[in-house]
Amino acid sequence: MTEIRNIDYNDYVDLVGTAHFTRRSLDDAYRAIRSLKPHDVALELDWNRFRLLNASCVGCSERGSCRGICEFTGAAEALGNIDANVWLIDMTEREMRQRIRSRMTPFEMSRIAFSPYGSWDQDPVRLWERGFKDRVISNTKRQIEASRRFLPSVWRVLIDERNALMAGRLARIVTRKLDEERKPKILTFVGAAHVEGMRELLSNPLTVKEDLRRLGVPFTEPALIRRVAVQED
Repeated sequence: MTEIRNIDYNDYVDLVGTAHFTRRSLDDAYRAIRSLKPHDVALELDWNRFRLLNASCVGCSERGSCRGICEFTGAAEALGNIDANVWLIDMTEREMRQRIRSRMTPFEMSRIAFSPYGSWDQDPVRLWERGFKDRVISNTKRQIEASRRFLPSVWRVLIDERNALMAGRLARIVTRKLDEERKPKILTFVGAAHVEGMRELLSNPLTVKEDLRRLGVPFTEPALIRRVAVQED
């Protein structure tokens, strides 16, 4: 892994918390793209999920009017006809499944059906769509802490390990650009549950490498999708 600088990487990374597949999150993604006009966008996806999401949208009869489009796909489309980098920074689903299976205890296996949502009114998607973003984030924090007690291995992989990997990959992107004497600004879309932890890691970057080592997460490079503007006649 490229040497991480002892700087606050939050100065170069804008983290946008989302609730996947909601109209409000998609609108947030569109607004962020239009406001910041970034040339670098990072997404909480791996190559396979990105490919599948895009393929499903390309063949959809409701393309352009669908209310269920993923905000990650929407953010990439909203870049428009410009030269841009789309960085995929998440762990693969296969890695997540393998790491969870290797860590789960018999006690956790018996609690795997545990549901963090207590009622219709607490459903995060419906709350998010109704405009209660802060309430969703607050509820999510409580649910994560409760889930850590019941399924610590699952949440270690889904939250802690992915936070460390995604923060490390963002730091890698920023460091590379700084080494090239360019001033980066990476607009990054991740699930709301990841924002606080990733911001903390990016503000204390020397802990990122230590967290990856402690959690046993091998660092690999983020996937880059290079977009090239198409000349219009």
